[in-house]
Amino acid sequence: MPPQTLRSAAANASAPGSSVRSAGAGANTTSAAGSAESRSASATVLICRPNTRLGNTLLMTPLLEEIEAAMPAAQVEILTACPAAHEVFREFPSVRRVHQLPFRGVRHPVRHLLTLLGVRRQRYDVLIDPCPRSWTSRFLTRHLPARLKLGFASGHKTEGIDVSVPFQGAPVHMGDYPVYLLRRGLLGLDENAARAENPKLSIRLTEAERLAGREEIERVLGARQGPVVAVAAHATGAKRFSVEWWRRMIAGLQTRMPGVQVIEIRPPNGMAALPELPAYYSRRVRQVAAVAEAADCFVCADSGLMHLSAATDATTVGLFKVTEPRLYAPRRGVSCAMTASDSAPERVAAQVAQLLARQG
Repeated sequence: MPPQTLRSAAANASAPGSSVRSAGAGANTTSAAGSAESRSASATVLICRPNTRLGNTLLMTPLLEEIEAAMPAAQVEILTACPAAHEVFREFPSVRRVHQLPFRGVRHPVRHLLTLLGVRRQRYDVLIDPCPRSWTSRFLTRHLPARLKLGFASGHKTEGIDVSVPFQGAPVHMGDYPVYLLRRGLLGLDENAARAENPKLSIRLTEAERLAGREEIERVLGARQGPVVAVAAHATGAKRFSVEWWRRMIAGLQTRMPGVQVIEIRPPNGMAALPELPAYYSRRVRQVAAVAEAADCFVCADSGLMHLSAATDATTVGLFKVTEPRLYAPRRGVSCAMTASDSAPERVAAQVAQLLARQG
């Protein structure tokens, strides 16, 4: 659909009693009266992302940033299966409700069904399917009620929505996908404007949380006497680096910066990969995020923890072995992504030392 038709569809999405046919069926829409502000004032938006992973959930935060900037009075609900979703979205005033599917829906079919029935009882102005590849999100999108359904059209997904945006034009980074979708499909921006500067991942730590993170660093170390580097050695499958790799990286860093202090951020169960290091762990993702930000640098493999740190003002070094850095790279400040092989711990140590030296 051309931008003019997209704008008309978006307007009709929040016009009472209006409807929009599938774009593939040749919708014929007319523009609703009123300013963009008045249209967005009563807009209710459902984001359909029923994924369990922390990283994929954090990748939705730029979409919320964009909704709050472009539609400041919109009310957002989110359908998710991530156990940490309530914490991730807590500081976004636009989010009025998080519909929490059970982590393993097959084991809890009744709760899973009741959650979906609760969502079906609502009538949304706009439903956004932000993922270009998820079959589950598109299946649910087709069966949930909304005046307008917005999603990507790609080789993976072509039906079940009213306004489709070709995925071929989307930016590279996964955090930009849903923002591009909103700008093209609902706000009617052209491709260049839709690809302009995008919001970054954000968990919106409060000042109280930041202070608590600094206090935790002091508690773990006893005294903060030099630059602090936090490392997280745990990762899944082929993304993982060996314990020996981490020890070589830390030794190389300490050779370059003798005063550096290194702590391990452990998984929620507290299992140590580097038991010789002082450590921190918590089941609360916001607390972990605050500690990562309080360190001078956070180093970890591509994982949910990397995205969590990237959603703060931390200097994050993300290490990639089998995944594509362009898709997931941390992008705040001087944060960076490194393609690091099993034989390159010294190169990572040199990069971390360089970042610390830049901070003074």
